[in-house]
Amino acid sequence: MSATDWILLVLAAASFAAGALYLYRNREAPGRGRPLLAALRALALTLVALLLLDPHRSAGGGADARQAVLLDGSLSMSAATDGATAWERGVAAARDRADGAPVLVFGAAVRPVPADSLEALTPAAPVTRLLPALKAAAELGARRVLVVTDRGVEDAAEVARWLPRLGLELEVRDVAGGGRPPMLAELDAPAWAEAGEPVDVRFGVRAPAGEPRADSLTVVLRAGGRELGRAAVATPVPGRVATGTLRVTPPAPGGGGLVRLDAALQDATGPSPWSRSAYVRVGPRPAGVVIVSLLPDQEPRFLQPALAGALGVPVAAYLRVAEGRWVRGGAGGDAGAPVSEAAVRAALAEARVAVFHGTGSDAPSWVSAAAAAARRAVVFPAAEGAVPGTPVVVGARVEADWYLDPDVPASPVAPHLAGLETAGVPPLTALRSPAAVPEGAWAPLRVRRGTRGPSAPLALAGEGAGRRWVVALGEDYWRWAFRGGQARTVHLRLWAALAGWLARDPAVVDGDVVEPVRRAVPRGEEMAWRAPGFAGDTVRVQVADSAGGTVMDTTLVLARDGTAVTPPLMPGHYAYRAALGDQQYTGPLTVEPFAAEWVRPAVPLEGLAPAGAALANGAARTGRGAPLRSSPWPWLALLLLLATEWTLRRRWGLR
Repeated sequence: MSATDWILLVLAAASFAAGALYLYRNREAPGRGRPLLAALRALALTLVALLLLDPHRSAGGGADARQAVLLDGSLSMSAATDGATAWERGVAAARDRADGAPVLVFGAAVRPVPADSLEALTPAAPVTRLLPALKAAAELGARRVLVVTDRGVEDAAEVARWLPRLGLELEVRDVAGGGRPPMLAELDAPAWAEAGEPVDVRFGVRAPAGEPRADSLTVVLRAGGRELGRAAVATPVPGRVATGTLRVTPPAPGGGGLVRLDAALQDATGPSPWSRSAYVRVGPRPAGVVIVSLLPDQEPRFLQPALAGALGVPVAAYLRVAEGRWVRGGAGGDAGAPVSEAAVRAALAEARVAVFHGTGSDAPSWVSAAAAAARRAVVFPAAEGAVPGTPVVVGARVEADWYLDPDVPASPVAPHLAGLETAGVPPLTALRSPAAVPEGAWAPLRVRRGTRGPSAPLALAGEGAGRRWVVALGEDYWRWAFRGGQARTVHLRLWAALAGWLARDPAVVDGDVVEPVRRAVPRGEEMAWRAPGFAGDTVRVQVADSAGGTVMDTTLVLARDGTAVTPPLMPGHYAYRAALGDQQYTGPLTVEPFAAEWVRPAVPLEGLAPAGAALANGAARTGRGAPLRSSPWPWLALLLLLATEWTLRRRWGLR
């Protein structure tokens, strides 16, 4: 401790002694042993103050006693290069330097492992976080740290900020060996495909550090063991992603159903074992979401993929370019293709969720009639007055900077929006305030004019007579998605929450009531389940492997948003059975052998903080060994002082 800390401790001890003596002399009944009781209380309080000041005790045992060995236990350490895995090389290096002391194995968490037990472990952590291990080493009084890793650390920025304060001298042993092969890092397929029609499957190839094995790489896509197509891309430079598209026609099961697409990367050495999977529902075209835009701008362009990702159904967009003239919106080859007004009307008639963008006084009567008849509707008004199909009346357009209010109001979608980070999200450019809030209506979020003005609803939603509706009161929501980062997350979460509320009735959107949020997840990730509208209910989930053996049988309690999670499974293809009440729901799911750890770039850990600077800045904290609070003796002494005072008080007639 510094001289200031010692002065504070002496002053605190004197204050505690004076206070305890005053209480026993003036507030307690007179009797024997009062000075002793006051001394016991003063000592206990002084010991608490000493622990709060965090002094460090001598480590003892010389320099070797202040060295810690940290071993990377993430998935990437199981990669084999140069005839051995990084884990095998790491275990040998850790045992050589540990000298019989426990080794701190880190990844998602930190745990001490006896050096002679390391060979029995398997690296399986889906992430590599080094900072918690460094903090644990500093807490144990270490002054020098050996980090045995393949350098695929994801919290290097946090380590750089903390290392000088921890006062650790860092030594890094790289056990990655030769460069890893490129891997298929991304696979994106549409949630639905019409039987017999081709779809675009997008992929991304990432190359970790190391020399490329070939100038080009081939991605092969299969379904049921049958090759559907292949595409070649140039080998990306290390740390970059090369993307491509495969246009394939998935096989159509009889009556429709899910089809698993398996993609693998193939180079000159053969196919990669780290395959990726995606599920596509193939069958007759289901009724999905239809967006009708009377005033086309950027809004439908960014709203369409957000709704498609949230509901997993087709989302068609139709844009009016002139009176009676319409074109298709969205991406792909059909974008911009002319369509007839009759086709737009027919699509609206079949839509389960209808979105009306830019409705105003010049809106065709059939659009207003469709909005009034839609069971589930989202309306973007473009003029003041009554909003078609809703009880909302909006006022004039007010141009200003309307910033998101970080406080999420109570609503049916509040659990989906809780914890939303609004800092840095650009403001909306205009807002239409409702003349009055209809009874039972609610706002998912609120905005403020400027940063200190009164709040107003960002949108209004409500239901009645078997209908649900949402009125978007703001303009330029698309700027959030265009901005990227946290702003894009806000855009996705807002419209996913509203779309989920609109489609909560199972009759609205095709699909099972209980199903995985994602049917194909990378290795090490939890499996998330959803059953919208059944918050608080229990669901029994059974998962069987490809041989029919049960690997999981558990009962889940659905959270307020109708979701629950189960622990990670080993890679493989599985079948699940979910029981909700008397209903049974079944389907496939996959845990991929791929994990983000395989392609995490290596970072130069030695350059995070010079050893001299670290020791200079942190010697006051760690130079004299482990912190006092890490020893059990001061806590035992504190307990003994308090117990002795309490026992003597009782024995001498005090309560």
